[in-house]
Amino acid sequence: MWSFRLTTKNAKMTKKALARSVCVFLMVLACGRAGFGAEGPTGYSAEALDRDMVHVRGGTLLYGMTPEEKQRAVAAAGVHPDLLSDHSDRRTIEVSEFWIDRYPVTRGQFARFMKETGHTIITNGWVVGWRELAGAWPPDRPGTEALPMIGVNAADAEAYARWVGKRLPTETEWEMAARGTDGRLYPWGTALESNACYVGHGNIAFSSSFPVGSWPAGASPCGALDMTGLVCQYVRAAWGRPTHILVGSSLFHTQHYSRMVTARFGWDPGMRNYVSGFRCASDNAPAGGAVRAPYKPGPRVLPEKLAIREDMYLKHPITLHGTETATLEIRVPWFPQSVWLLDVPETKAGPWPGANMWPEPGTEVDWRVTADGQRASYVREQGTQRLAFEARVDGNRVEFSFDTRNIGQGTRILTGVCMKTISPFFSSQERMTQGVLHAGTFVRVADSWSGVRPSWQGDVSVEDRHPYSWCVDGEIPPGNHALLRSYDGTAFVARIGSGPCRVWGNGSIPCTHLIHADANRAQTGRVVFFIGPLETLADQLSEPEP
Repeated sequence: MWSFRLTTKNAKMTKKALARSVCVFLMVLACGRAGFGAEGPTGYSAEALDRDMVHVRGGTLLYGMTPEEKQRAVAAAGVHPDLLSDHSDRRTIEVSEFWIDRYPVTRGQFARFMKETGHTIITNGWVVGWRELAGAWPPDRPGTEALPMIGVNAADAEAYARWVGKRLPTETEWEMAARGTDGRLYPWGTALESNACYVGHGNIAFSSSFPVGSWPAGASPCGALDMTGLVCQYVRAAWGRPTHILVGSSLFHTQHYSRMVTARFGWDPGMRNYVSGFRCASDNAPAGGAVRAPYKPGPRVLPEKLAIREDMYLKHPITLHGTETATLEIRVPWFPQSVWLLDVPETKAGPWPGANMWPEPGTEVDWRVTADGQRASYVREQGTQRLAFEARVDGNRVEFSFDTRNIGQGTRILTGVCMKTISPFFSSQERMTQGVLHAGTFVRVADSWSGVRPSWQGDVSVEDRHPYSWCVDGEIPPGNHALLRSYDGTAFVARIGSGPCRVWGNGSIPCTHLIHADANRAQTGRVVFFIGPLETLADQLSEPEP
């Protein structure tokens, strides 16, 4: 029996959320599933794939990249060198022999595991918004069993590996399986090849995927497939504080260096997102011996490109929707298959847990949303303490404000407002779309030296900078206009605070935060969803009224 966790305190709201999910699910099905030909995969067997492993001989691994290789990569991509800080530095490491799955674990395999063990995956928290757009739930949906499993965290992956008598590979083992001993940068050789993995540039639906094994030309020296370019894979970290990190890249990465075996992704091992999957490893061959599964993926079909609906701009209204927690969902019709989530706030405020602390008791919020979806609010009160939030739609913008009383950090609550962007046109885990407006110009995070979280927060030292976060710092003065620019440059999303703000976020589920330069500013904000030239947008970016 399936194991779900869903709060139902607000039954009326939950039914509305379910209805929206069904509509989006049907929309995803209507768009078709990229990667499936008319014939579909043949010979699929979850049990056979569990035994389909390849042997990786031990030897000397040329791990990571040399400084010269990094320099060539950033020059070719036209980005700041800090963006290659997520890539490992060159080391020479001895790796013992082991076995690794030929393919990433598929949805059919994981569905079998969940049914037989009762393993639970929550349906809120980090999975709000993207799960329905990805069409990945439940994982036993007919016709999707050969797609890679997504939306798992490190604990989910480890639990599956234990169940099949395996483990997750270490970071160095995975890289040995991906590149062998000759120091190549890609599993198949020294240069990116369009027939070896999907090479895209954004604007594809989150339901896009390929059955495992669809890119045979991308095989690594040991015969492992889909090591890069299909789904990121959790591995046990070799160094540093995170216990697990993501390797391998996904369909939604757009830069050539992300498909190199040296690339690393992640944020928190407990995070589940639309690019997180895994494969298993073992010190020994599988029980009964390794087999080559009789599985074939079928004809390969590339995902269709989605288009921004300029014809709908300002003609169909933005709508607001409450969720089980202090997360406000924003739907924008002219950006199809997209959702923006405002955690208001995501962290603790007074006695109340924030949105990201779900399912901790007390995270539920009683949203009040008008029938037309144009206004949304909640009020939390406990004794003399009060936290109230209100948002309203005004054309192409969403205005919001807080009313705080006796909760201590009330004057700084905007710092805890996280805007998550889940959109084919704007979501970038490589900092390609994030930036700020400075002196009338869009300054892309990818062009700034500060590609990681810096020391402008007093409690974070330079040594503790998080490599998977980003910020705009130092060379760019504080502003209050955090911008997302669409991949094609025709549209923008602006997040505006009250007064000068620093801007930071992370790429794992692309988010944007504003940090007040003046803590005493009124707690108001605005998000603007705009199609048109930047110079026209600038006229709309005055500060919200206090």
